[in-house]
Amino acid sequence: MKRFLQWLGMTSLLLISLVPFSAAAQEGSNFQLVPSTASVKAGESVTFTVAGKSLADVYGAEFEFFYDPAKLKYTGVRGLGTDEFVMAPTLDGNKIELVYTRTKPVAGLTGDRNLFTVTFQSVGTGAAAVSITPTTVLNSQSQLMSGISGGSANVSITSGDSTSTSLPNGGSTSTPPPSNPATPSTPPAPVPGVVSVEATLSGKGVVNIDVDSKVLLAAAVSSLNKTVLIQLGNTAGTKALSVTLPAGAWNQAGAATGKVKSITFETGIANVSIDTKLIEKSPAVGLNSKLQLTVAKVEPTTLPADIRQTTGSQTVYDFSLSLDGQKITKFNGEIKVELPYTLAPGEKPNQVVIYYLADDGTLEVVKNGRYNASTGMVEFKPKHFSKYTANYASIAFRDMDGAVWAKEAVLGLAAREVIQGRSEGSFVPGGDVTRAEFVQMLAQLFDLQNTAKSAPFTDVTTGTWYYGAIASAQQAGLVQGKADGSFGVNDRITREDMAVLIYRAWQLLGAGTLNSGAGITVFQDQKLTSDYAKEAVAALQYEGLMNGVTEGFFDPKGASTRAQAAMVLYRLYQRM
Repeated sequence: MKRFLQWLGMTSLLLISLVPFSAAAQEGSNFQLVPSTASVKAGESVTFTVAGKSLADVYGAEFEFFYDPAKLKYTGVRGLGTDEFVMAPTLDGNKIELVYTRTKPVAGLTGDRNLFTVTFQSVGTGAAAVSITPTTVLNSQSQLMSGISGGSANVSITSGDSTSTSLPNGGSTSTPPPSNPATPSTPPAPVPGVVSVEATLSGKGVVNIDVDSKVLLAAAVSSLNKTVLIQLGNTAGTKALSVTLPAGAWNQAGAATGKVKSITFETGIANVSIDTKLIEKSPAVGLNSKLQLTVAKVEPTTLPADIRQTTGSQTVYDFSLSLDGQKITKFNGEIKVELPYTLAPGEKPNQVVIYYLADDGTLEVVKNGRYNASTGMVEFKPKHFSKYTANYASIAFRDMDGAVWAKEAVLGLAAREVIQGRSEGSFVPGGDVTRAEFVQMLAQLFDLQNTAKSAPFTDVTTGTWYYGAIASAQQAGLVQGKADGSFGVNDRITREDMAVLIYRAWQLLGAGTLNSGAGITVFQDQKLTSDYAKEAVAALQYEGLMNGVTEGFFDPKGASTRAQAAMVLYRLYQRM
């Protein structure tokens, strides 16, 4: 994490190429652009994969893309590997600038590796060229690398009807009809780890795709990023689609697919990533088993009037995942969904949320949803499939001027219904937070489920608003009572106790290994910190989750304010 933060601090230096020293030249290394298809119809999307060739310890790089805005419209960028990060790009006319980096203290990329994809929507016709140039490249020692070149690629944009030509990787590419002759395009070489499929749309706007087992396994074997990407083309006008995978063949392949950790579907409607453990760990998967993903746009007129009032013009999506016809009803982090969302003028990314539409017609906020500026999509991990939509929670508090530093956190948590104002339009950022209130916020934000029959504290009784949250937190090992057997529900939570709860939550939620804080400059009032809290305070200080109240002072016994509590919770949420 520290390495990641260090990198973020260096990005401004990358943008002006102020790197202090050089490494040896890396002649022969280059970055290429591989298009998902050689030809598309106007209005369809085309994705270019940035493929590194003969790399040697490449840890991070700044790139410039050049394209023709009259023919292509940028729509998003997506990282392909784990422990990697692509910053939200900067657009300037026909140029896109972005920064790619690894995020852990590991060696840089070596050999042939796919880094990320950039997607455009075709808005004109004719030949469209895209080029990439690495302006700054660093190795894992933060040394500047030279001699690494870029590349370019072309795609033909046609209008009207077209015919299909098979691609080597099992998909197809469109070519102009004979009535409008043109020089045939050469089909692009298969992209490692990618299956490109051209959809055939029925008259009712429905697409059904059955992924061939040989094509899928070939993509798994060639994957360089522990991911298989299934890209569906020609999906404009699609109302519903179904993609079937040979789950049985996948499991039978064993070692051939073992290195792949996820399968991602780019459907043109929504994106869905499936952890391969969902297939490999299921005892129900037989030799000929099929896994079927369906995604459909819900007709607004079928929704209740009050739901339509909330969702407005936003599309509602209905998802389903089944194995051999039997729906899979529960997930435990194996599924990630991305829904498209365009920010309106004045809208803030932290207030874009995901709503789940229950069968009884109620709306429920999915707490882990978040807007990704790099892709222009809202990401979330559902606990089950059903109907979901992305929307904007228009919330404001009129008393945040004195706590501007916490405004993003407060509004972000309020949008997810984790915190509320003390009165209409007022948050009271300087107000106290009780132990019960903070545990309630923590349980709400991370959906702690209470299966305990009781909370073993003398002052926590059934029927109180905090009962479920405290019982859940106690069962999960987050909280402990006092020596007298009480929890102290109405006691103000101290900053050191808040640190302990956040520290335990980090560990419980599997957010990664927290550094012990060794080597940091300790707070001057560290001796006032209780022994049970010293490790938590040091770790959170190191990770930047909690800061001092003044320069060099943590104030461990001081009471947390509502703004401070919101800030710490929001920082933890951002790391999940």
